[in-house]
Formats: sequence, structure tokens, C-alpha cells
Amino acid sequence: MKNLTLGFLVAQAGLILLFWRKLPPEVPLFYSRPWGKEQLANPWSLFLLPGLTLVVLLVNFAFLTLVKTRLEEKERSLLTKIIGTTNFAFSLFCLITLTKIILLVI
Repeated sequence: MKNLTLGFLVAQAGLILLFWRKLPPEVPLFYSRPWGKEQLANPWSLFLLPGLTLVVLLVNFAFLTLVKTRLEEKERSLLTKIIGTTNFAFSLFCLITLTKIILLVI
């Protein structure tokens, strides 16, 4: 699952770079804001998604490294699976979001 998570991260960056020339000057990114101009952002802001994915991966890895020595084998195994699944899901959802944004604007 770790390889898929890293693959999704690379796919996010690759997707942005692949369609960079086709992106308009503003792309919809902030869907929690009111409809219209407030949702739009510079195309460079799309790098927030792979960047945020990388931060989540690194924070989870650091947390796991710090806590691993204090846990027993069963607890360590469970925590590793939970964090791995969380990283996988987060990177997949960021990839899906990025794909939908790009398909919306090109």
C-alpha cells in the first residue's frame, strides 16, 4: 500500500505538469467558499494537493517512528496498518479531487 500511496503522490504532480499549459489563469479550488470568484485560485495553488499529501505522509511517518518503540508487536502492527490505510485514502482522495478539477477546466 505504501507504493500505491507514493504512486498517487507522483501521479498528482505529474497530472498538474501534464496539463499545465492547458490550465486557465484561474482554477476552482476552494469549494467550501461561496460560489463564484472566491472559489478560484492561481493554477500554482493546485500544488497544494500533492504538497499536503506529502506533509500528511511525513507527519504520519514521523509519528509512527516516535511511537513504534513504545508499543508491543500487535499494537505496532495495527497502528502501522491504520496509518498506512489513512495515507492511502488521503492520497487517493487528493488525486481524485485534482483529477476532477483538471477535467472541469480543460
